[in-house]
Amino acid sequence: MLNFDMLLKLSISLILIILSFIATYTMFEIFGKTEGRKNMDILKKIHRINGRLFFMIFLFGAIACIYMLSQSKAELTPRATLHAFSAVAIFLLFSLKILFIKYYRQFYSYAKLMGVLIVLLTFNLLAFSTGYSLVTGQSDRAISTKEANVETIASKDGNVENGKRLFSQLCSSCHYTDRRDFRRAAPGLKGLFKEKTLPVSKRPVTDENVTLQIKNPYRYMPSFNDLTDAQIRDIISYLKTL
Repeated sequence: MLNFDMLLKLSISLILIILSFIATYTMFEIFGKTEGRKNMDILKKIHRINGRLFFMIFLFGAIACIYMLSQSKAELTPRATLHAFSAVAIFLLFSLKILFIKYYRQFYSYAKLMGVLIVLLTFNLLAFSTGYSLVTGQSDRAISTKEANVETIASKDGNVENGKRLFSQLCSSCHYTDRRDFRRAAPGLKGLFKEKTLPVSKRPVTDENVTLQIKNPYRYMPSFNDLTDAQIRDIISYLKTL
């Protein structure tokens, strides 16, 4: 099941892909054909409106990502750093393209190349962010959960070894187990059950609140409500050993 953050990212990505295709088509029609071109005025108008929509939605997505990063207090991973550089490059190219078209007409010929680069960088950015998260996050989680269902040993206190394996498969990409600070996309969980409150939601550290965080997470953590109660007990039992 996709959580709200993933649905939002997927929706923005889909809109940007559609706008990129429209931009590419109109640009090729305007600059790439010498004969049999369609109504140039209409094509240019569509291209301008499409560009403005692209810029506004791209800016909204960038601001949303910056806000989520600031709230999580996480350091940028190498992949996130690549995303950031790609986003900055797209923004700069878009700004230069507007300047060349509007004010510095002597550089107008470069606008075509910039348009192509913007489209290519956009596809690269979306493929390595939303596409990667959707494919690896959702499929790996589904596979891991299916495998875990076979081997879960249900008990009142939970199975520590199975909890460790589940944590490694589902949680370790974001959470450290040997520290408490934010070094990935989420806080480290060492000594979690020795603390009074959970690191982000600030709710009391109890089995019930950890279960709530796993199934219906506070803020930007993905939901794992497809896990069984026994699997969650196993994970909690493992967390208590940290």
